Amino acid sequence: MRGFQATEAGWQAILEPEEARILLSLSRQLQSLLADSLEPDALADGAVRRLLPDAYRDDPEAAEEWRRLSRRGLVERKVAHAATLSRALAAPAIASEPTTITLDADDALDWVRAVGDLRLVLADRIGIVVDGDEGTTAEPGLRELYDWLAWIQDDLVRVFESGEGGADGDE
Repeated sequence: MRGFQATEAGWQAILEPEEARILLSLSRQLQSLLADSLEPDALADGAVRRLLPDAYRDDPEAAEEWRRLSRRGLVERKVAHAATLSRALAAPAIASEPTTITLDADDALDWVRAVGDLRLVLADRIGIVVDGDEGTTAEPGLRELYDWLAWIQDDLVRVFESGEGGADGDE
């Protein structure tokens, strides 16, 4: 992947087909995990607990009420963010040549959020508790995938915060 660049149309990046396929697969897996997170036993999965943390850690009753009232809406928003990734990646994933994707401001924010959620899931699977941890798993490629997602997220935030890009050039 070549990093994001600000353009008048938004923020663009060039993806290799294999990169698009990986990101598309990850975004679909995230959507599935989130859809399953509404099941009663979902909190047994550490990744789900990271994606949907308790709002009140020291008050189990308030935490349960928050989950009952807010969890579905949070899950729906997170699924929508991941779906934005899927929509942007569907065509590049089947391409045989590198493809340029263009994100508007809303899509760019969804990408930052969805990639952050993907990193939370991978961090749990790797055993990363805080930034800087090396993790505890020997699963080949997961750490590299985590680092690649961090680069994508950081790069997009960098160009997004530069104040350049967007249809009217001032977003």
